Amino acid sequence: MKIRAITIGQNIPFFNRKNEVATILEKKFPLYTEFNNELIEEFQKHEIIVETKRICSQPIFSDEFQWKNESELNANIDVLKDQIDLIEKLCKTNGLDYFACCEALADKIKDIGNLEKALTSDIPDLLKEKDLFFSSLQVASTNNGINLQALKYCAKIIKRLAEPDPFQNLKFCVSFNVEPDTPFFPSAYHASNKPLFSIALEMADEVFDVFKKSTTLVEANKSLKKRFREIYDLMTNVSERVAKHHDIDFKGMDFSPAPYPTYEQSIGSSLEELGFEYFGAYGSLIAVAIIKNCIPKEDKVIGFSGFMQPVLEDYTIAKRLTEKKFDLHSLLLYSTICGTGLDCVPLPGDITERELFYILLDVCTISITHDKPLTARLMPIPGKIPGDDVEFDFEYFASSKVMDVRRLENKKKKDLFNRNEHFFTFL
Repeated sequence: MKIRAITIGQNIPFFNRKNEVATILEKKFPLYTEFNNELIEEFQKHEIIVETKRICSQPIFSDEFQWKNESELNANIDVLKDQIDLIEKLCKTNGLDYFACCEALADKIKDIGNLEKALTSDIPDLLKEKDLFFSSLQVASTNNGINLQALKYCAKIIKRLAEPDPFQNLKFCVSFNVEPDTPFFPSAYHASNKPLFSIALEMADEVFDVFKKSTTLVEANKSLKKRFREIYDLMTNVSERVAKHHDIDFKGMDFSPAPYPTYEQSIGSSLEELGFEYFGAYGSLIAVAIIKNCIPKEDKVIGFSGFMQPVLEDYTIAKRLTEKKFDLHSLLLYSTICGTGLDCVPLPGDITERELFYILLDVCTISITHDKPLTARLMPIPGKIPGDDVEFDFEYFASSKVMDVRRLENKKKKDLFNRNEHFFTFL
């Protein structure tokens, strides 16, 4: 087991022209460096490695920033670009690896038309330019409904980021029902005036070890529940002790067992070790449910805290995709129980915005009707068709192939993608 990320949430006064951002962050970031160093040192005593230190802020745009015209918007975007540049420099100076801020909680903004350029062009361009910057766009929540307009924007953003380098879509996701201070990127965002921190775990290997040793489902369920409780107690004790010393609140940990691209650190391998022939096989949904069921139901368990299935980040899942053992519908089925949705999915380069919109709408509907957090991080690969090889020079990605998807051909008169519907709420 490792800690994928310590994520600190910090409120940042975007669009402030009085140098307030620099004043706040130049004071805060060195304190976070001290905090991270002590927390890492404490975890090292238990032979737990921390891979990254991260920071997230509140969403960039809200009802407060509905500018009247393009000239006013462009002026504020210039201010934002300077601030993102400053944040990235301060991150590098203070040993923080990545920074994330949600573009907007669009489920709370019924008409975001005057922000279209900022959401679909300016922010994606910043993502391409900045090495440490991640972002997301939350388009729906069970309480507030679905912003269909924003969902279309997300399809446009994904296509824009895919050219010329599809790797840029690693830094953006569409989110649904995601709560503040979920520690996994890109969906992380902050919502409090007071700073706090949360932890993302990388522990598919723990699930693998338990399932490999188990000879029955009952044994697997009992042993994994016991192991997860041990991890919960250890993580909570260490985190709360250091938090108290530095006067920063510990929000909690996301218990999703994130993988690493080796066989024994794969959640796909874990399912197969439990006795199912391959990831995606009929019947294996019960293994997904066992993992979810074993996660402690405690206050400090936050975020997705469920089954994690990032296609390119998981050695065995990536391998089974090359063997055509599962498809997008398999991942959607698992999403009814899992905690992440569609993550790091390599798609044909010619997939259209309309097709992406409908894929996102399915994930959105699962999230809303099941009242659970999900994300979609889709990666069209320019020039590639289904079955073509996919390989990135990135430590956390395994080699795989482009996934085949059901294509759309005929546009009906009532095609939702082309209708002027902005918002939908289940009554």
